Amino acid sequence: MIARRALLTGTAALTLGAAPALRFPDLLFDVLRNGGSIGKHAIRMRQDGAVLEAAIDVDIVVRLGPIVIYRYVLKAREIWRDGAFVSLDSETNDDGTRQWVKAVRAADHVAVEASGKAAARMAANAIPLTHWNILCMERPLFDPQDGTSVQSIVQPKGEEAVALADGRSVRATRFALVGKVALENWYDAARHWTALRAPARDGSTIEYRRAA
Repeated sequence: MIARRALLTGTAALTLGAAPALRFPDLLFDVLRNGGSIGKHAIRMRQDGAVLEAAIDVDIVVRLGPIVIYRYVLKAREIWRDGAFVSLDSETNDDGTRQWVKAVRAADHVAVEASGKAAARMAANAIPLTHWNILCMERPLFDPQDGTSVQSIVQPKGEEAVALADGRSVRATRFALVGKVALENWYDAARHWTALRAPARDGSTIEYRRAA
């Protein structure tokens, strides 16, 4: 997928079940490929007491003139309780290849099932690389598309100006994910996901610019 390996991360030394009461707004990103618009990435948040639900909807279409040459759709539902990850259910259509992931946190591990793979046990503090939560820059990660462990390290790169979809810019801290999964994420002063940049399989550059 164009943005598959480029989806998700976080900071601050936060321990399982002890994250501060961050407020997460709904987010909408314009997705660009070499500067041209190819889709949207939306995250809708619903808070019900201690439970936070994140509904993730990604729709990307690459065209050559009027002809669709690539289509990527991901839909996921992520549940957190009292700042701790609880579960993830996702379905992906990567240009005709369909995949699903179901992950649930147990007492001492996260159980991950995925299409075409044996069930796996991740670390108890593992979370999906869905980017919106800055904890993605702190925790062990698994891919929300195929359920595999993300074998990369995070390198903080400092604060800088980053462009939004409307042309304005904001100050945000950049983090580089280095390894098999390679991408950069930015988080603003409120620790909200602000931008993403990653190389695609074809050598093009994918960028996310926050629109809301």
